[in-house]
Amino acid sequence: MRTIKSFLRKIDLFGVYYNFRYKSREKYQTPFGGLFILIFIILVCFIGIYYFIPFINRKNYTIVYYTMNLAATEQVSLFSSESNFAVGLDCESNKNEKYIITDLLDLKGRYVSYFKNRDGTYKKDANQLNLHKCTYDDFYNKYDKQMDYLGALKFECVENKNKENTIQGIFSDQVFSYFEFSVTAKNNSKELTDEIIRFLFENDCKLQFVYTDIIIDLDNYENPATQYLNIIFSQLNPTLFIKRNIYFMNQYFSNDDYLLFVFGDEDPSEVKPLYSRYEEYALYKGMKRFDEHPDEFEYYTKIYIRADL
Repeated sequence: MRTIKSFLRKIDLFGVYYNFRYKSREKYQTPFGGLFILIFIILVCFIGIYYFIPFINRKNYTIVYYTMNLAATEQVSLFSSESNFAVGLDCESNKNEKYIITDLLDLKGRYVSYFKNRDGTYKKDANQLNLHKCTYDDFYNKYDKQMDYLGALKFECVENKNKENTIQGIFSDQVFSYFEFSVTAKNNSKELTDEIIRFLFENDCKLQFVYTDIIIDLDNYENPATQYLNIIFSQLNPTLFIKRNIYFMNQYFSNDDYLLFVFGDEDPSEVKPLYSRYEEYALYKGMKRFDEHPDEFEYYTKIYIRADL
């Protein structure tokens, strides 16, 4: 016991120094102070080991996520970072129907750009998009199972994924560009238009929009930003002309993988287009839309893919 007390007294770091020597000692140390120091060292080692193991195994990292409003939209490339989108008409299966939706309606796409002049006028360029049936290659062979599940192989993809066809701006900006997809009647014959109204009234038909979305996978340290396919739709209504704005924005990923003595900000390691939100509005046309408005027969719905602020 005397040996233990002597050891604890020696490791007491809180001992008070004398102004003189007492029994060859220069400061006053107690076994209780040494016991406190020993317990403190054990706790520090335990906590250090407890947190060091998950640190080495990359288990205790954190993710900080925030959004910010911009004075002007950025350029968003929907074809960058192995991203893409698809659009298509889809109806519930009805074995009693002699038609399918593509026999009655067409899907058309355009890339539209507005350029504002100094006098306030605009120059509009609208280039027709060439569409084809989607394949696994259109989504870089990364989402084959999801494409099968979503039925994306029967939808349309843009033929030439030109990364220069970016979306940016709002209508009042000097440059305003977006994608536009329209669902129109194949012609304005009364036989066809009556069949379209009946078909849409009796069947659940939608304009589907498949896009590449992002999820943060906390279990994947090497690549936490995991992409997957998501889908939203616009319902087709025989009495309405529906318009929907679908907004995308840039998402920036930066990685702080250092431990000590890191100063300054790093440039983002990755930039990916991210779905933001949508807004929808409709114009009422009525069941007699073709009789009362023969010049507006064609449009049933439009979606605009635009950049968000």
